[in-house]
Amino acid sequence: MMTMALSPRLIAQCAADALREELETYPKPGLVSLIDNGSHSDMDARCFLASIEAITPGFAEMAAYAGSSLHDLQQIGLGMEQAMRAATNGRNAHRGAIFCLGLLCAAAGARPDDSTEFLGDIVARRWGGEIPQADSLEIHSDGVVMCRRYQMGGVRREAALGFPSIYQLGLPAYRHAIPHGRPAARVQAFFAILEHCEDTTLLKRGGLEGRDFARSCARSFLDAGGVADPGWWQRAREIHHEFVRRNLTAGGVADLLAATLFVEDMERKP
Repeated sequence: MMTMALSPRLIAQCAADALREELETYPKPGLVSLIDNGSHSDMDARCFLASIEAITPGFAEMAAYAGSSLHDLQQIGLGMEQAMRAATNGRNAHRGAIFCLGLLCAAAGARPDDSTEFLGDIVARRWGGEIPQADSLEIHSDGVVMCRRYQMGGVRREAALGFPSIYQLGLPAYRHAIPHGRPAARVQAFFAILEHCEDTTLLKRGGLEGRDFARSCARSFLDAGGVADPGWWQRAREIHHEFVRRNLTAGGVADLLAATLFVEDMERKP
């Protein structure tokens, strides 16, 4: 845990580093990486890097205004979305990450120097009750449409509960696999989250059939030993190629992977 205050600028840099690590992760089924564009014909790594640069100042603002209401943080987030779209010619590279990492940056900025409280718990305690759930919102995004159609909570419920996918899935998988190296540990965390995550992007692309296929792939990969198995990289790449063939992608899982990497980094700061 942190024992001294971190500046908003440093917190924002950690968020940006987490997004870059997520982008570098490969094989990562259906998603953009430095290797290929996955199932995204309209976006590539350069687009994601431009987006990261554009939204990083907003993460610092989130951390600096950590005592604000959720409404105030949302206004910062809207500005970050505008900056993202301006940098990517209107593409949505990181909308989900702005929400997840933005709240976690605010929590990092709000956490007292000597506190051992988890960042996710701070998010739930300070803003969880204010986070509107999909059934109370006007339909303004594909995520809200998917949540209503399939009666699920999505990322809003994830945040309101303190990000259980990070603390119960992503972090344990990452830490268990870290002896195999950071790149492998990131892949392990990705598949651990994929097996259980309510990913609205995946549902939009493939419906329940696509969601179930993705979960089956994740379960098969993990049951075979994950990255501890000598053939893990080839197996993960084959799953990636099959996602691309089926036009499946899991942007919500990618956002939670980045958030997992951010939380792990925050926990290791002196």
